[in-house]
Amino acid sequence: MRDATEQKDVSRDAIGVVPTRFSTHGPKTVPRIDYGRIFVLDAKNNLLGEYVLDDDCPLESSDLIRSLPLSGMRHLVSFYQGEYAFTPFKVDDLWFVVLTRGVPRIEERGSVGTLLAAARIHIPPMMEPLLAKREMELRSKEQDLAARETKLLRREQRVGAEETELRVASARLAEIELDLRGREAKVSTLRDYAVQLQRALVAPKDAKPKDPAPAPSLSVTPS
Repeated sequence: MRDATEQKDVSRDAIGVVPTRFSTHGPKTVPRIDYGRIFVLDAKNNLLGEYVLDDDCPLESSDLIRSLPLSGMRHLVSFYQGEYAFTPFKVDDLWFVVLTRGVPRIEERGSVGTLLAAARIHIPPMMEPLLAKREMELRSKEQDLAARETKLLRREQRVGAEETELRVASARLAEIELDLRGREAKVSTLRDYAVQLQRALVAPKDAKPKDPAPAPSLSVTPS
């Protein structure tokens, strides 16, 4: 007896069709974070330097200074200016403020903080020329200010001496004017006496001469 397997014909309508289009959605697009600059500040919020990550970033250190919170910066607490965010990272005694377009995610903050902590050991040598330059500029400004103060003091002393000389000259001028008026009065007296003598000399002989006025006592003080 021979076994035989009977194959039945299956219609094409019963065969499944593999779909060629799917309606499943891909992963959601994560907003892009653009890193612009990293500012380095000391404990007193004095700017020590910056790293430029994007030359087209419109914000600069002056924008950071204007945007600093009145209550001070806090580690990983961002503050904003428009669509840009300043995120401070406290590393030892320095602040690294990362400027981004958009707010960095938590995992990004962790990786950035790790990189900044590793870069902290390289900051002092890099900052020494900048600090030395700023110290020289500050010292130069102080010397310039001291020179201006010295010049102003000399000018005030010169003005004071000139005022003293002016007062002395004014007093001397007053003495000269007083002496001049005294001499003018004596000259006037001499002129009147001379006129009287002249009148006495030309008087008629039969007229009883009048006693001439006594000669004025004149004493001229040499100048």
